Amino acid sequence: MARYRLEFVPEARSEFLRLPPKAREAAEWAIERLLDNPYGSGPGFQVGQLRSAPGVWAMKWSVGRHGFRAAYGVVGAAVIFAAFGSRPGFYTRLPRVLERLRRR
Repeated sequence: MARYRLEFVPEARSEFLRLPPKAREAAEWAIERLLDNPYGSGPGFQVGQLRSAPGVWAMKWSVGRHGFRAAYGVVGAAVIFAAFGSRPGFYTRLPRVLERLRRR
């Protein structure tokens, strides 16, 4: 099975770079595994489809006591990340995140 291609919407790339270093490292590790199977959880991270946004998936991971989230869509052979952030407030941004994916 071929690997998926990784893409970021511009806003997501800058959010990813603003993550704390340990959170960014954990996300990089999880993303590498998602490129083989974007629909499955793995050691240290969980994946689930958002009920309020069909076709959009959320990746959840923790560093220490801090929870982080990423939202992405799978389009053809690409996994497109639309947002990264910490748990408090992440889901309140969901309408803007969905718009980012629609603009792709």
